[in-house]
Amino acid sequence: MEETAAIFGWPNYYLPFLVRAGHLKPLGKPAQNARKWFATIEIERMSQDADWLDKAIRIVEKQIQEMNKKQRGKEQSEMALDRNGI
Repeated sequence: MEETAAIFGWPNYYLPFLVRAGHLKPLGKPAQNARKWFATIEIERMSQDADWLDKAIRIVEKQIQEMNKKQRGKEQSEMALDRNGI
């Protein structure tokens, strides 16, 4: 994962978003929590494909926004409970 992220020039945490979305497929059929391996030749090809990169960034940004929205919702709920003395 680290080497793959380095080829793209992205942080390591981007790749799990892309794997979950099915936009980046690891070799074999690894378990969800298993280390993922990728074919270097395929990663290099994708790193040169502007359309693939554009879609990948949009996928990651959307998923990060959704995570942040959920986190803000939890924080607001907790603050409301604190204000009500619950």
